[in-house]
Amino acid sequence: MLARSTVDPLRFAHTSESITGKVPLAKFDRLVDGLVSDQGKVQFRLQGGADSGRPVLRLQIDAAVTLRCQYCLEPYRHELRIERVLPLARNEAELARWERDDPLLDALLAVPSLDVLALIEDEILLSLPVAPRHLDGDCGGVGA
Repeated sequence: MLARSTVDPLRFAHTSESITGKVPLAKFDRLVDGLVSDQGKVQFRLQGGADSGRPVLRLQIDAAVTLRCQYCLEPYRHELRIERVLPLARNEAELARWERDDPLLDALLAVPSLDVLALIEDEILLSLPVAPRHLDGDCGGVGA
């Protein structure tokens, strides 16, 4: 599973630490609420570092989840491959300045203890389609 579930994100970034692991989907309560099945695992890698002088977390997630197609209402396997670079702001003023300078920047406020599993779950939830649907040609819905 996971040796530690929380990290100090600034120290993690400054020391270029790394965590890898596999976590059962069933551990992600909010995610499982929107899935057809809680079977499967989430594989991840969290790496600390720097980018353009800013401390960052690099997150890579690989998983397959079972969603319900909103066209035919049948379950289907949805592959996830998420790669994110998340700059860490040291305080709210720095975060506000970054967001003002680059509204598309996804940065995190560096809290003393970051819940790694919650971060992974948040990123998966943000990546899921609003209206899940089979790939073209794979759906058995009306008119497919």
